[in-house]
Amino acid sequence: MNANGTGGHQQHALADGELGASDWAAIDPMQVRTSKGVRHYFTGALYFWQRSRSHVWCESQEERWEVLWLDYGGQVTRLWAQPMAIAFGHGSRLSGHWHIPDLLAQFTDGSYGLFDVRPAELVDDRARRQFDETAKVCDALGWHYRVLTGHDPLATRNLDCISASRHDRCRPTARVEALIMDAARGGRTRGELCRIVSPDCPPLACAWVDNLAWRGLLKLDLAATFSSDTVFTTSEQVREGALANA
Repeated sequence: MNANGTGGHQQHALADGELGASDWAAIDPMQVRTSKGVRHYFTGALYFWQRSRSHVWCESQEERWEVLWLDYGGQVTRLWAQPMAIAFGHGSRLSGHWHIPDLLAQFTDGSYGLFDVRPAELVDDRARRQFDETAKVCDALGWHYRVLTGHDPLATRNLDCISASRHDRCRPTARVEALIMDAARGGRTRGELCRIVSPDCPPLACAWVDNLAWRGLLKLDLAATFSSDTVFTTSEQVREGALANA
């Protein structure tokens, strides 16, 4: 079911396989719950989802971090915020209650799934019951379901730095991309790669190098401190692809 943020027009449907098989991308679900603004650690944000050229509303910084990781993972093509309200019916332990999942995703294989965001330390018995019942609804729909409970804080900060170069404007030309990939086959620091690609102005190449890392063409240790000394290495997947095409 979906609704507009003002509580006006609503559509209701039973959670079954037929509903789950609907083309939700064409439906383009509207956000059910409106933002309550900045309150305590709930600082809202809009995350630009480049694949669909649209913004995803994040109710808190925790949600934004999870959306960032989903984007980096590359398995989600479209993402909607707070897309529906689930009213739990008879037979559910939460009968008479309802829940608004945080995110609806369409994956690269065309399937759909719901995500809830809750830091691990805040997942109590009440939350577990709600998540368990939501998982049952997803089973009826034929969807995936997962609770996102956070990542290593340093890795998240590092990924956030790299994400500034995720946009198409930071993508290098094919010639420059090949040069970076070749130079990084044995492992090179970020600073070295920038000097190799743009010796007259190394900082110019930072966005190009980081763009390849965001796209998974270069590997790095996100759990270590990110700097000009961070080592980037051409990923094994890219190497295998190059050998296959040789």
